[in-house]
Amino acid sequence: MLAKCLKGLVGAMAALGCSAMVQAETLTVEGTYAASVDLPGDIQVIAVDRMAGRAGPDVEVAIMQTLGSVAVDGGRYFGIVHASSVLSGNAAAADAVLSGTVRADVFEQRSGWRTRRKCVARDRDGDCIRRKEIRIPCFELSVQLNPRLVLTSQDGRLLYANNQPLIEVVRYCRDDVFIPSELEMAGLLVDQLAQAVRLDLAPQSRVEGIRIMEMRKGLEGADRQAFKDAIGLTKRDANGACLAFQDLEARHPTHVSVLFNIGLCHEAAGELVTAQSYYAEALRVDPGRDYPALGLGRVASRERAAIQLAARENRYVAGGAQ
Repeated sequence: MLAKCLKGLVGAMAALGCSAMVQAETLTVEGTYAASVDLPGDIQVIAVDRMAGRAGPDVEVAIMQTLGSVAVDGGRYFGIVHASSVLSGNAAAADAVLSGTVRADVFEQRSGWRTRRKCVARDRDGDCIRRKEIRIPCFELSVQLNPRLVLTSQDGRLLYANNQPLIEVVRYCRDDVFIPSELEMAGLLVDQLAQAVRLDLAPQSRVEGIRIMEMRKGLEGADRQAFKDAIGLTKRDANGACLAFQDLEARHPTHVSVLFNIGLCHEAAGELVTAQSYYAEALRVDPGRDYPALGLGRVASRERAAIQLAARENRYVAGGAQ
C-alpha cells in the first residue's frame, strides 16, 4: 500500500517541481481545505450590498475584491456582483446577498513613560559635560473594527454571520521616529476582515511543508541511526525517507514518531484514509502529541472540502449549463 502511495507522492512532487520545495525535515503536502461554513451548493453568485458604518465602504470594496479573486482547483469559486447592479437589472440575479455594517472605533490613551538621558551642558569643544534624565510620555493607540455582516439567500435564509471584532494596538512614545497612523491600522484590519470572510465562505487550496516528527526516544542502536538517516533524507529524497520509516514500523509498531511520519507520507501522497489511521494510532499511543492531532485536523478539513466542492458540482450537473 505504501509503495503505491509513494509512487503517487513522487508523481505529485514532480508535477509541482517539489525537488526545490521540500525543505529540511518536512514533506510537501498539497490539498484543498474546507471553508468554515458549509454553504449550500447553489450559492455561487453573491451580491455585496452597500455597507453602513465608518468602515463600511472600505470593507465593501475589500470583500468584493477578495471574494471575486478566490480560485479553487484552478477555477473561480464565486461570481461577485454589487447589489445595485442586480436591482438595476444590469447583472444576473444573485444566489445570496452579503450586507451589514462595520463600525470603526479609535481609542488613544496614556501608556506610561520612557526615560532617557539628555545632554544639558557642553564644553567649548562640544562634548557633553552634564546630562539630565527626562521622561517622554507614551501612548497606546487602538483601532477596532466591529462588523455585523450577514449572508442571506434570496428566500431569506441566514447562511452566514460575522460579528467578530478585530483590533490592532500600537504603543508609541512622543519622541519615536514612527508615529502610527489610525488609517493604516484600520486598513490592515479591513484586509483581515475580508480574508476572514473569504476563509469562512470558500475552501482554500495550498501547498505547505509539514514537519516530520524527530523524537527518537525508544529507538536504540542501528534503528536509532536509521531513523536519523531517514530524517536527513527528507531534504533530498522524500521517497527514500518514507521507505525508511516504513521499514522501522515492522520493529517499532507503537513508536509515535514512526507512526506519524508514515501517516504524513500517506497524506502527502493523497491517501487520506490511510493517513488518518496512522495519525489516530499515533495519537492513541501518545495522546499528548499535537503533531498527529493536527494531522487528523488537516485530513478532516480536506475531506470536508471535498464534500463542499461535490455539492457545487452536483448542483451544476443537476441544473445544467443554464
